[in-house]
Amino acid sequence: MAQAMTGGRLDRRAFMFGGIAVPALFSASVPCAAAAAKPIENYRDFESAELPPPMVGGTQVPLETETTIADRILRAAPRTSPFAVMRYLEAVRRVNKDREAYNGGWKTRWNPVIVTFFEDTSTTPQGDTTSWCAASLNWTLARAGYRGGTSSASSGSFRDAPGRTNRPRPGDIVVFGHTDPQAFAAGRGHVGLFVAQRHDAVLVLGGNQTNRFGHHSFCRKWLAKSGEDLKLHSFHAIDALKQQAA
Repeated sequence: MAQAMTGGRLDRRAFMFGGIAVPALFSASVPCAAAAAKPIENYRDFESAELPPPMVGGTQVPLETETTIADRILRAAPRTSPFAVMRYLEAVRRVNKDREAYNGGWKTRWNPVIVTFFEDTSTTPQGDTTSWCAASLNWTLARAGYRGGTSSASSGSFRDAPGRTNRPRPGDIVVFGHTDPQAFAAGRGHVGLFVAQRHDAVLVLGGNQTNRFGHHSFCRKWLAKSGEDLKLHSFHAIDALKQQAA
């Protein structure tokens, strides 16, 4: 697994709230956002339909009850904007019987929420082991009725998205490319939604990002603009992916 998965296993205690056996579906506070106060880390999750998936996760069939809960979560997602959809997914706090969150990768069984993101792409996922940042962004765009999705699970597919800008606003698309030329050409990198920036880093809200527990999930994370493995490629105004008429 990539180094972003430091610590190896998900800390099961991260999803225990006051000893409640079945936690609420959502939480008003998002612990993952606390990563914004931490030092910048190089991000090592890569997207490509052509290279072997670099992360380890669930490959076994989920339980029927887990599929039902995942469907409920996705059907309740808002349709107002991609940013609203992504924030909703970030705030999901429901967990399965193994205390694994429905908005992140699972260890043994695949997470049906994540696998659903690939339905509108050309990639057949290997459970939730296939990197899913681009697939989740495409799903949020479709959920909000936006055109401009790439139907691809490769983050590189967003490099030519419309609305390229040097003055991003919260909710715009931010694309990173791999610093290795061969990996870059294969579509590796990362994609998410812009939240904020400083001179050397971008705060990204996206899927398949490591949260403060070292687990791949929907999260806000500071990514270096020029890191060891990733380099900022471009910003794209979300308004350029115009919302379809109702």
